[in-house]
Amino acid sequence: MLRFLRRVTENAYVRALSGPQGQRVNAAVLRMALHARGYGYGGRIEATGEAAFIDRLAAHAGVCVDIGANRGEYSEALLRKTQATVVAFEPHPETFKALAPLAARYPGRFVAVNRGVADVAGELELRWGDNSELASFSAEVLAIGYVGACNVHRTAVPVTTVDEFFAGEGRRFDGLELTLLKVDTEGFEDEVLRGARQTLERRRPKFVQVEFNRHQLLRGHTLYSIAKHLESYRPYQILHGTRGMHAVAADDPFSNFFDYANFVFVRPDVRV
Repeated sequence: MLRFLRRVTENAYVRALSGPQGQRVNAAVLRMALHARGYGYGGRIEATGEAAFIDRLAAHAGVCVDIGANRGEYSEALLRKTQATVVAFEPHPETFKALAPLAARYPGRFVAVNRGVADVAGELELRWGDNSELASFSAEVLAIGYVGACNVHRTAVPVTTVDEFFAGEGRRFDGLELTLLKVDTEGFEDEVLRGARQTLERRRPKFVQVEFNRHQLLRGHTLYSIAKHLESYRPYQILHGTRGMHAVAADDPFSNFFDYANFVFVRPDVRV
């Protein structure tokens, strides 16, 4: 009965709004549905749902890696809400200075690294502006109007890989479980994961969080292609505010809309 009613309702909707005159309504309905699904909520981590996700990590200690830490909002929440040791990567030389207070407030639990993260160690050109949250290594993201208008400055910065870090100075954490790998690099997420292959295989983080937005469209990446780096993990999409997370399929078109969203890949043996 419910299936019949849904089909009748859908058919009536399509008949009424499938023409050119109905597309504004369709766009508005689609936008609302996508927001309810977890897309489109940028800003502070309380709005994006990331704060609620961090609450889920309270029972986990180990090491949490914040790649693309910016001024440390996410790292600070991890330090405050969990007992984890946090390693924060931020390549921008001035923005990096904002992380110093966290090291003073959480001695022994916070390590700030003034480098970018990519698939090959070396040096890359960082494009940035007054809003350092939009700084990126990707030239393609400049095709987005608001990013191109902001990222008018350029500077060369050193970069490492996740694998190189854990094979070198990160060996001090060998006795600790890798709880979280969070990747927010404004379109460079695929490169970060490619440079983390050995770490993903050997250290098997419990959670891998990846930001997803219009940058992936410009760079030819999808959630499906990103998930190829994490094939044994279960993907979830973080919902707005305190709504939690919902399980998704990486090959589902509804999981591949190019709007701001955060996805968490969960190791198969970890309960959420």
